Amino acid sequence: MGVTLEGQRKESIWVVMRRQRARRALVKKIMIRPKKSLEASRRPCRAIHRRVKTLKELVPNTKTSEGLDGLFRQTADYIMALEMKVRVMQTLVQVLSETNCV
Repeated sequence: MGVTLEGQRKESIWVVMRRQRARRALVKKIMIRPKKSLEASRRPCRAIHRRVKTLKELVPNTKTSEGLDGLFRQTADYIMALEMKVRVMQTLVQVLSETNCV
């Protein structure tokens, strides 16, 4: 660093250029985010499709033409039907166990 006639410090051109380069790199890093690869952006989509396929396999009589909304309704109906079957079986067990004891 040199000193000018006014007594102020004079920075070398190389120091100034290095600072400017560092600022530009920082701005680029902040402003431009790295793009995700096409394959990485499809992974969540594939995972969702795999789960929907598994759900279709678990729920009987699913119609493919109804879409996701229909699939979710059928799934909810199926769960309610299973819950009802469990309640009926629990009631039967209670009734049969009471009659066997008497």
